[in-house]
Amino acid sequence: MNINTTKKDKTAIISIDGRLDTLTAPELEAEIKMQADECKKIILDLSKLEYISSAGLRVLVMAHKLMSERDGFIVRSANKNVMEILNITNLSSVLNIEN
Repeated sequence: MNINTTKKDKTAIISIDGRLDTLTAPELEAEIKMQADECKKIILDLSKLEYISSAGLRVLVMAHKLMSERDGFIVRSANKNVMEILNITNLSSVLNIEN
């Protein structure tokens, strides 16, 4: 998995590609926590994410909880396969998801 973060004002846009699983989830979690210290909003761009496991879903929930006291956490551009997992787990009704 590759992580690319850009910042604009107090918003961090984190783009990831590859697989978000048990091996890579800790890396994304660390990046989100680091950006949360400096930013009011985090946008997670999943347009190039190929796969998400339960470990990856846990990171999304953690980010949602962490940023709920600020301007928020947005999941953007999840592909069909990732959206299916978010729908099956009912996270699509909890997370703020944009196309």
